[in-house]
Amino acid sequence: MKRNWFGVYGMLIAMIWAGTTLAGCGGGAASHYGSASIISEPPDATVVNLEDGSTIGSTPLQYTWETEDVSEKYIQLKLNATGYEVQVTEFFLNSRHGSKESAEKTPQIIHVKMKLAE
Repeated sequence: MKRNWFGVYGMLIAMIWAGTTLAGCGGGAASHYGSASIISEPPDATVVNLEDGSTIGSTPLQYTWETEDVSEKYIQLKLNATGYEVQVTEFFLNSRHGSKESAEKTPQIIHVKMKLAE
């Protein structure tokens, strides 16, 4: 019996392709993380996320972002401290880490020096 090698190899390639495609769909999407360490002068400034208006803490502050793909996010934060002018800081945060722990070990440093109120 003569074998059709083109058919055998074609079927093998189709099976490999189907297996890798289904393997990618079988589990949940892997999370990716980005982290920033927000430091202000003076410390203890209140930090507000301008995206939704929520207060996220006071400085020094670790801000960690989780997403399903490797991307970057534009972040806008407002810092308030008694006796100082309100300060807005903006930066891009990249979600290049595969775990929250890894992202938080090597955060992006955001240093904000606030001006005294007049």
